[in-house]
Amino acid sequence: MKKILSYLIVLLLGVGLAVAGGSLISLDKKFNAGKEIIEIKGDNPLSLPDFYPSVNDPSLLVLKFNGVSAKPILGEHKFEKGAVKEVKVAEKDGTAVVEVKFSSLRPFSIYSKGNAILIEVEAGSEKTTGKTSSVSSRAVLRDVVLHRENGLKISLVFSGEPASYRAFLLKRDPAHGKPMRLVVDVIGAKTRRLKKVVGREGVSAVRAGQFTPQVARVVLDLYRMPNYRIERDGSRIDILIPATAMVQKEKTRVATPAPKPSVPARPAKATVAPTSKVTRVENPPKTDNPTPSRKSRKGPSFETVTISGGEKKYYGEKYTFRFKDADVRDVVTFIAKLAHLNVIFDPGVEGKVTCELVDIPWDQALDLILKTNKLGYLIEGNVLRVAPLDVLAREEEQRRKMKESAMPLSTVMRTLSYATAKDVEGVVKKYLSPRGEIVVDERTNTLIIKDIPDRIQEIDQIISTLDAPIPQVSIQARIVETVANYTRNLGIQWGFMGYADPYHGNQTSLVFPNRIILDGGAVTGGGLTNPLNGYAVNLPAAAFNSALGLSLGNVTDSFALDIGLTAMEEEGWGKILSAPKVSTQDNHEAVIRQGRQIPVQTNINNTIMVRYVNAVLELKVTPHITADQTIIMKVNIKNDSADFSRVVMGIPTIITQSSTTVMMVKDGNTAVIGGMYRIEDNTNYKKTPFLNSIPLIGDLLFKSSSINRTNRELLIFITPKIIRK
Repeated sequence: MKKILSYLIVLLLGVGLAVAGGSLISLDKKFNAGKEIIEIKGDNPLSLPDFYPSVNDPSLLVLKFNGVSAKPILGEHKFEKGAVKEVKVAEKDGTAVVEVKFSSLRPFSIYSKGNAILIEVEAGSEKTTGKTSSVSSRAVLRDVVLHRENGLKISLVFSGEPASYRAFLLKRDPAHGKPMRLVVDVIGAKTRRLKKVVGREGVSAVRAGQFTPQVARVVLDLYRMPNYRIERDGSRIDILIPATAMVQKEKTRVATPAPKPSVPARPAKATVAPTSKVTRVENPPKTDNPTPSRKSRKGPSFETVTISGGEKKYYGEKYTFRFKDADVRDVVTFIAKLAHLNVIFDPGVEGKVTCELVDIPWDQALDLILKTNKLGYLIEGNVLRVAPLDVLAREEEQRRKMKESAMPLSTVMRTLSYATAKDVEGVVKKYLSPRGEIVVDERTNTLIIKDIPDRIQEIDQIISTLDAPIPQVSIQARIVETVANYTRNLGIQWGFMGYADPYHGNQTSLVFPNRIILDGGAVTGGGLTNPLNGYAVNLPAAAFNSALGLSLGNVTDSFALDIGLTAMEEEGWGKILSAPKVSTQDNHEAVIRQGRQIPVQTNINNTIMVRYVNAVLELKVTPHITADQTIIMKVNIKNDSADFSRVVMGIPTIITQSSTTVMMVKDGNTAVIGGMYRIEDNTNYKKTPFLNSIPLIGDLLFKSSSINRTNRELLIFITPKIIRK
């Protein structure tokens, strides 16, 4: 029942598209991408008309639209430039007749699109060889010879030299259920009816017949749009269809291969096959020289190199598919009929399909449906084969091994310029076939490779990528250290001596105490010299470079006062700039250091040993250049110095400054690795207990002060640059 329903759907599609009638409403000429396009529009969808070159004039193309009126565009339509100079439109017995006059024989494609018929003419190339005016009666098509190596070559062999030929592409017309066809009309030739089955590179069969008494027609039935070109060599016309990357992919892909479908989204050009953007190395086309010489390199390159793979593209006609719990075999059979392919299923093919796919290429729908059921497919000739993925994988592996075992081995030598052959050997070994061997000659830095040609081509590309000059980087660091010191010391010393005794005539009127002597204690050390044998308050500055002494006494010298003031203020700035610089290759560590080694003597078990401690400025860095010209660095900077002002057992202490980090900097830019800011602020006071608390005079007479401020600042900068030759 499901099969009957599928056939009804196909029948309804055909009937709906085959509805004729209406009229032609416009005729226009456009230019697009080097092609001239004659567009004939109708008020209803137009199916492909009957068309043929004129018997008397091969440069005249005649199109007949049965049951279609041409009244809106009747007459002659002339164009000033281009390959098509004139189009005549007439109507006869209810049939619209359109005659397209070419200035010379050119390849063209004709197809329907909605309400329009498009005639696409190659404006830039002539496909005429020989003179159209001279028609030889000796040109007879004797045979069609097929060459199936490196793609497909179909040779039309004539007994004489035909006058000329023309080729055009006919896109499949769903209304009539006809496949795509490539038509080659040979003017001035005769032939007999013949047919040869091809089943290769998108061509299912080649048919030949006598179209008119003076025109032999050769038709290629296509189930996939090929890239082709036509060449003429005397009495032979060759139709060349190369083995494209897409065709190789359908033969080598195991999971869900993407063969080139039977119908492209747009008609292909009739002359030159477009070049593929991705070069396959898995199954490259055969060449006369299987081990081409590698191209010279100008320096390091960061371009992406594609070795294999590529995005899958779909070229099939677009349809809408709606299924619910349908058997996968019925669904695949239905899609195969749309693509005009035969189909065969392996015993393990089973599953159900529920989907709604709107307006997508049939080959994409087939790919998705089979993926869902863990199935894959291959197209061999015009036969679609469906099998489980593991079955296809095993078969593909067996084919690959058989192919490689049958290939002759080639030996090549690759001398490396920048990389070390021993290092590259480990990478190349992974890409050798089971029969492959590799030998390293370290003296000449050469790899000797013996393997099948396909693998050698792939290995050549890998070696070309690895054997590239390693870029170099210059790294400069700057260590800036600033020191600011400020010191202020203030001190005071004062003492007094007083007598009350008969000698000075100022004794007391008491029996006891009758005389009194009062003076400061004998305080020694620091400050000013004491003429009075001591100071009552001895608070000199800790360090001073200025002093003032004052001594006061009365007339009788019974009372004396000595005052000493000491002070110092010191201010200083210092700046140290260190700028180590080093160059190295990418991903290689570089070290530069400068300084001194300090011997340190130790005594262990009555054994005197001397070891050396580094007090150096050192820069250690490992750079890595990224693809966008930034540099990632592992940086270790040390700035150690000996402080001979502080020694321990005659050995100076070491002042250490260091930084270890990983950072990313753009080429030529400067970045700050880090910095330190240190402030030392010391304030010391010396006071006389209790008396320093007396308001006003306590801070002046009974206290000394010392203020020390030290500001230290450390900044580390780094600047990497890529060295370019």
